[in-house]
Amino acid sequence: MILSKAIHHKLQRIKHSIFIIFVSSILLSACSKGSTEEPTPDPDVPTNDSIFNRLIVVKNFGELIPVGAEPTTPQSPIYYSLETNSAITADYQRTARWDISFADIYRSNINCNNTRADGGAGGPGKGGILLLEQAFEDVVDIPADNLFKTGDKPYGLDINGALGEDLGWVLYDFSGSLVRDGAYDNAHIAYPLDKPLTIKLENGQPKTVPARTIVVRTAKGNYAKLKVTSFYKDKLDRDSWRRNDPKPFFSFEYVLAKAGSSKFEIK
Repeated sequence: MILSKAIHHKLQRIKHSIFIIFVSSILLSACSKGSTEEPTPDPDVPTNDSIFNRLIVVKNFGELIPVGAEPTTPQSPIYYSLETNSAITADYQRTARWDISFADIYRSNINCNNTRADGGAGGPGKGGILLLEQAFEDVVDIPADNLFKTGDKPYGLDINGALGEDLGWVLYDFSGSLVRDGAYDNAHIAYPLDKPLTIKLENGQPKTVPARTIVVRTAKGNYAKLKVTSFYKDKLDRDSWRRNDPKPFFSFEYVLAKAGSSKFEIK
């Protein structure tokens, strides 16, 4: 009788333990499913030396503005790594994986990856950006670091066109009569200033807007000179651009130089 009671108590304890384990497993599973912990980004990709000192051509980087969006609606940034020659997803915004971003209205504002700027705030980026009134081929000397903007203000529309307030990399012809004849298809054209552009002033006199070159200090501290050649998908010829062409799709060319270099060279 005593042995039977002992066995009964032992079985009760075993059942109780199994019940606790069962309940605990359910609670752990529920907590796991409700977790919103973000995955840790992969380590930064090392820069391959073969990327430096050569001309790199990029075509049609970008995407269409969402259907139904107003033309003046600011668009979220898209990111590009000059050092790996590849698009970077927004998952890596707070890393040194990207070097330039395209954002705001029709993504016409170009900025760098710097920890002090909106795009790279809180990340390790030490990038900078500078716009020069020089042709791409004429930019040989790498500017001093203290001349670079560190992301506080991007470069966008040029002051010589509509809506421009400062020196910009692209000129916007709202009416179509600044560059062309004012016809419907020639209005609302964005002209990247990779080469000089002749416009007509209000008094009818012509004015030549100089070419622009963007100089970038990358997120890792190397340098690039860059020119945007088109805003339109599959079209590089200025004369072929029309208001309803697919946009914004950025075609651009650039040359990278290592940190510590004094000149941009193609070897």
